[in-house]
Amino acid sequence: MNRELKEIIDRFNEAQETAVNILESVFECPRPVSAMDFTTRCKQELRDKNYQCGGYKIRPHGIGMEVNVNGIKIDFDFGHNGEINGFDAWRLYNFVNQNNIKSPLNSEGKIKAAFELAVFNGFIYKGTGMGSNHYVSS
Repeated sequence: MNRELKEIIDRFNEAQETAVNILESVFECPRPVSAMDFTTRCKQELRDKNYQCGGYKIRPHGIGMEVNVNGIKIDFDFGHNGEINGFDAWRLYNFVNQNNIKSPLNSEGKIKAAFELAVFNGFIYKGTGMGSNHYVSS
C-alpha cells in the first residue's frame, strides 16, 4: 500500500479510537455492538445530554458520528458489527483537508487514486452491511 495512504489511515484510525473512547468515558455510552446499536441506543443517550458533555460535542448522523477531539476533527461510520476502524476515500480526504495534514496525497483525486489502487491490490477491502466502510486487510 502507498506509504502516505497508510499513514493517513493510521492517523484516521487513531482519531476514531479516541472519539469512541470519549463516547464511552465522557458520554457514558458503551461502545456500540453494531451500526444499528449506535443509531437506536447511543443516539438517544447523546440526545439526552444535548450532544455535549465534558467539553466535547458529538454530532451523530446515520450510522456514524462527528467529533472534534483536541483540535482533530473526525467523521466516521460504525461498521456492521460495531467496528470503529472503517473509512472510505471521501472521509480520508475530509480528514486530511479539515485537519490541515501535510501529505503528498493532498487532493481528493490523489487520495481516491491511491485508495482504489490499494483496493485493487487487496490491501483494503469493502466491509459488509450498510455504508461505504473499507478496512485494512490483515
